[in-house]
Parts: sequence; C-alpha cells; structure tokens
Amino acid sequence: MLQKIINRFQSLRPRQLLILAAVAAALMFATIFIGLKSMAHEPIVIEPVEQPKPIEMASVVVAKTTIHPRTRIQESMLQMKEMPADIVPEGAIKNFDDVKNTQIKVTIFAGDILTIQKVFAESDDEGFTGSIPADCRAVSINVNDVTGVAGFAKPGDRVDLLLVESGKYSATTNILLQNVPLLSINQDTTGSAPIGENGVPKAAISNPSIATFALPPEDILKLISATKIGEIYMSLRPSKPQSNYVEAMEYTLESVNSPRAEAVRETVPVIPSGAPVTQPTPQIPVEPPTPKIEIIAGDKIVQDSTPTTPAAKPKAAQGGPTTNQPLPIIPSRGVVDFAPPSAPQNPPANLPVINP
Repeated sequence: MLQKIINRFQSLRPRQLLILAAVAAALMFATIFIGLKSMAHEPIVIEPVEQPKPIEMASVVVAKTTIHPRTRIQESMLQMKEMPADIVPEGAIKNFDDVKNTQIKVTIFAGDILTIQKVFAESDDEGFTGSIPADCRAVSINVNDVTGVAGFAKPGDRVDLLLVESGKYSATTNILLQNVPLLSINQDTTGSAPIGENGVPKAAISNPSIATFALPPEDILKLISATKIGEIYMSLRPSKPQSNYVEAMEYTLESVNSPRAEAVRETVPVIPSGAPVTQPTPQIPVEPPTPKIEIIAGDKIVQDSTPTTPAAKPKAAQGGPTTNQPLPIIPSRGVVDFAPPSAPQNPPANLPVINP
C-alpha cells in the first residue's frame, strides 16, 4: 500500500505537487487556527509549583579529637556542629554540660557524634568511682567486729564516727563525724546481704576489717588524724532518724585507781553497797546540876538549891567599838552571906557532931 502511494506521488507532475502541498498547508493552518480560537474561550489554569521545604538544622556535640575509653570528657575535646535534623542519630548529645566530666564508654573518633550509648549514662557503669559524690573523696580505716557494729553496717548505710581516747587513768569519747555515707565494707560495694553456706542470706558481713567512707577533704584530714590518737568506732544510724545531726557531746570516765579517785576515797568514807545507813543519835541537852548549899542552923541542916543566873554580857555601844574592860563580879542570889555558927563546946546528948 505504501509502495503504491509512493509510486503515485512519483507519477505526479511538479505543478500537481505544488497544488497538493498548498492544500495540505491550508488544512494545517485551519486546524491550528480553530484550535487556538477554541482555547481562547477557556480559562488558562496555571498550577503553582511547590517550593522546596527549608531544611531543619540541629546542633550536636561532636568529638574534636579521638577520645579513648574511660577518659573523662573535657570541653576542649568537643565542638558543636550544625547538621540536618533528619540525619541526627537517636540519643545525640546537644549540650556540653550533659557529658562534662563523664567517662567515655567506647572509643570516639574525631568528627563522631556523641550519643548516650557511647558514654556512661549511669554512675554504676563507672565502677566504684561512680558512687563517690562529686564533692567528696573515699577514705578507709581499720575496723573489727566491735568497732564495725558486728558487720551489720552495709554499703549504702550512714554511720556516726566516735573517737575514743584512752589515757593512763581515764578514757574520753566524743562524736567525731555524723551522718557519714558508708561506701564499702572490706571490698563489698553492693550492699546486698551475703549468702551463707546453706544459701540463706546472712544478717551481717563476716569479719569486717576495712570500712570505706565518702567524706569532704577537710573531714578526711580530721578522720586520719583521729586514727593516730585513738580508736574509731562506727555507730549505725537508723533508716529514719529523728534528726540528721545531734549536738556535739563528750564523755570522760576516770579509773578507780586514778590519783584523784584515791584522794576522794581517803576523805569520803566508803559505805558498802546494801549496808544499812545508821542515823546519828540525837544529842539531848542535859542541864547542869543545880548547886546545893548545906546550911547548919543549930540542930537542923538546910539545903538551898536556888539556881544561879550567869551574868549578862554588856552590849556594845551604838556607833562605837566595844570596850575590853573586865566585867563586874555579881554574886549569886543562891549564896547566903553569913558565917556558920561555931560548934557548941558541949553538944547535947544523942546528937551527931557534923564538922563543917
């Protein structure tokens, strides 16, 4: 079919080809004109072109240099970097303060983003040093079954530390430190009850020998100095004490063999315990006997028992000193001033002779 059309065009004369081309051009022009005219009556809708959304950026902390494990992060090792938020990994660190002085868990290379998974998020992951408060230091002292509360004090408890100073004849105890956190006993830092041979948890730690505390540096100096002058006792605090601190107090006990006790024992009579205490017998005032005077009057003997009255002391003159003059002699009113009669020369018969 196509070959016939080609042969037909080849058989046409040049004039016929020109006429055919003019007709085809007219048809094409008419078609274009009609199409443009029809489009002029319809509104032209221009669809808006969607603008690209702005890229949201986020600031993250990246390593400036390679940081090795168990290295404490310093601000000089890090830098901030802006990057699209959609490519920021989960748990990325966005602030220096969140990781300052934190130990690195794994190696972080320069340019890596710091994440929580790469640093120690929990203090337990840092080992024993993670349990020490930031403002304290760990210090250890020797204890035994008695000074260590028989092993009942466990890591995590709080204790008071008592200092006992022993002298030659006395012992003094005072409260050295109060409310001290106990980090470990021996090398146990878990605080869990030890397991016995039968699998039952024990109530206390066996043979406590070393106690480790968390104390500020100034209290560490105080504790170490105290261990050189006396013995340290631990006093276990209750889980819910009435108060965190008590008033500082001190108690001294002297030996019965001290020189002071010997001196007191010599001056104060010792009453044995349980012996009845005898009360002193009250002294009843005894009046002195009234002087008696025998008077012989003829054949009769008369006794005069009139009590004598002591002479009154003269009062001191008002406003002046007393005088040292001798007191006047006042005779007793019971004395009769007469001379006894002389005995008769020839006494009557049957009368006794009384010599004066």
